[in-house]
Amino acid sequence: MRCAVFVGALCVLTGCGQPKADLYDPQAVRPAEAPAVYDDRPWADVLRTCVRDGLVDYETLKRDPSKLDAYLDEVAFVGPVTTPSFFGDPSARLAYWINCYNACVLKAVLAADIPSTMHDVAMRDLEYDYRFRIDGKIVNLTDIREQAAEESKGNARFNFALCSAAKGSPALSDQPYRSSGLNERLGELAMRSIDDPQMVVVDHERQQLLVSLDIWTNREAFYSLFRNETRNTTATMLNCLMHLAGPQRRQFLARASGYRVTLLPFDRSLNAWSPRSGG
Repeated sequence: MRCAVFVGALCVLTGCGQPKADLYDPQAVRPAEAPAVYDDRPWADVLRTCVRDGLVDYETLKRDPSKLDAYLDEVAFVGPVTTPSFFGDPSARLAYWINCYNACVLKAVLAADIPSTMHDVAMRDLEYDYRFRIDGKIVNLTDIREQAAEESKGNARFNFALCSAAKGSPALSDQPYRSSGLNERLGELAMRSIDDPQMVVVDHERQQLLVSLDIWTNREAFYSLFRNETRNTTATMLNCLMHLAGPQRRQFLARASGYRVTLLPFDRSLNAWSPRSGG
């Protein structure tokens, strides 16, 4: 009896009794004819209108989600599997999955009625419990993230492009990702992320190197990236960060040699801003 009570209480705390949220039209069917092109302009409009300094004006998006819905309606049946001719190289496919991930996150925030956080144990799990139709399949955000990882061909920098609706997660870009110049853009994004105090902090007083939850969770991918690009056989967190950083930040990080690696406190508050309040 005591065990049953404990399990029941755990489900209440973690939200494990909540049903999945299906954020797609179950009646929609694949068009008889494929579109002439893959068009990410509706998504570009959403980003241009609603994103500033990595934060999102969710209230404006809620009042008019038509562009977001138009993009998600498109990618429901357009993608590397359903329309492979539009995505002939890995960069095009990776950009597609990054954009789909970020668009689906915004859809989930609206479906949750713009809460103060999407990362609460009493709520649906953002990565697993919201389902979407993407490229002809029903998927969750973890599925999309895994597709992006596969298309990255080991370039773990793509993780800095995925925004999970928290101020402690990578910032949302105000432009869609596209195949042209994607590797260069991800390299610049990684350098900016290593400079971001939400991502990496050096505490000289305590001799600690603090990294974000996103970096720590994906550390094995970053270790592999470092080994592949430098031909080193071993990797440390400091090695990886210095490899991703720009020259000045690299010099600063070098002073953290021997420091203990620990997690930064995760700022789970919603990555929201309002034009009325200015932030």
